[in-house]
Amino acid sequence: MANIRNFANQIQQAYTTQDEGAFSRLVTIDISSPTVNSLAQDLQHTNEDQAQDIINGVLEDTSYALAEAMNNYMEVVRYLTETDIDFVFETFANFYRSLIPVFNGSDTFYMVPVIKSLSTSLVQLAFRVDRMGLQGKARKANSAARLVSKVFNIMLADRSPMETSKRQGIFHITNLAFKVYFKLNSVRMCQTFISNINTGGLELDMFPISQQVTYKYYIGRYALYHGRLQHAQSNLMFAFKKCHAHQWHNKRLILHYLIPTRIILGHFPSIQLLEKYQLAPPYVNLINTIRSGNIHGFLQHLETYFDYFYSHLTYLLLKERGIVLVWRCLLRNVYTLQQKIGIITTPILGFEDMSHAFVLSGKEEIYDYDDLECILVSLVSQGYIRGYIHHQHQQIVFSKTTPFPPISSVTAHVERYNEANVEEHLKQTQEPMPFEIKQLME
Repeated sequence: MANIRNFANQIQQAYTTQDEGAFSRLVTIDISSPTVNSLAQDLQHTNEDQAQDIINGVLEDTSYALAEAMNNYMEVVRYLTETDIDFVFETFANFYRSLIPVFNGSDTFYMVPVIKSLSTSLVQLAFRVDRMGLQGKARKANSAARLVSKVFNIMLADRSPMETSKRQGIFHITNLAFKVYFKLNSVRMCQTFISNINTGGLELDMFPISQQVTYKYYIGRYALYHGRLQHAQSNLMFAFKKCHAHQWHNKRLILHYLIPTRIILGHFPSIQLLEKYQLAPPYVNLINTIRSGNIHGFLQHLETYFDYFYSHLTYLLLKERGIVLVWRCLLRNVYTLQQKIGIITTPILGFEDMSHAFVLSGKEEIYDYDDLECILVSLVSQGYIRGYIHHQHQQIVFSKTTPFPPISSVTAHVERYNEANVEEHLKQTQEPMPFEIKQLME
């Protein structure tokens, strides 16, 4: 019991003197910590009521909320090595919940490092439990998200100078919330955090570069989810460039989303980049089919690597937006070839020639003139082709100057993609849905 009493006295001292270092050393769930080991030894010979009496006797006069939180911390230490991971999470979540009122008090800036560390542990523990097969509202990540949101609101409300403000931890907490929401496929929930960050007068460049990179990564993915490709590209590019060169895994993780975004915007990655980050298989042939205008090859490649693209939520982006690039490149290749061999001397391409090209490229697909006209209307209206369609003569008349502008110069339209299409695809293929997304940085 001496270790418990000593712990309570040290907590009281750290709390009253606002000693950040001492509080961080005392409140931890690191099983290698001397504090945890000494408490665990005492708790083996002390029942719950006895431990509570000791904690309350020392801390209740200082802060009732602090006493309650430390009593719950005793339970965390008592069961930290319990094999029932679900029970461990609930015990830890109860402690974390009771610590929030303490953190919400005045002059508790010194608790920010502890709150950051415990928040990370809470999310990691929730993911461990959920991997056991929990679904829907039963997933512990939902509980973690609600608790982390409360901490975020406390930090956001602190208007103290940044040197002594709880806001110093706000991007760490925000990134954890993003991590949970993307894991839960509840991306829309990120908007509340984004709006509060944008209106809260917070300057991202004032925070550690690791937090900037992670925040930009998630903002890029959020923009990609909503079809805002230029915004997604700028944020993901920031994350990739600022991510340390030694962080190979994290840079590769960013590329899962940056590469397809830039492909649709007309910036194809080099083979050196793809090989460096072991991403050549899903992208080299994809890029080749786009450039060659190979409709069948493009669609077949997407199906071959369906698991990869779908697990990173880029399958529909590539299928619905990438096919437009394939059409554009196919027409450009046909037009360039006919000009080169002298079949045409005017900037005109007839539907019949286009139909032959599309049938050869699509193999099983059948394209009638109505289909071709719809495709041409789409390409012209989006700016991938400059010219006009002569319906009566069944031909397209290209602009004499730059009939096929670079894809990178075309402004991408904002679109939303229907996830129901993927569900239908899965039913047809009768394949399991590989929906777990890799975790980002700790």
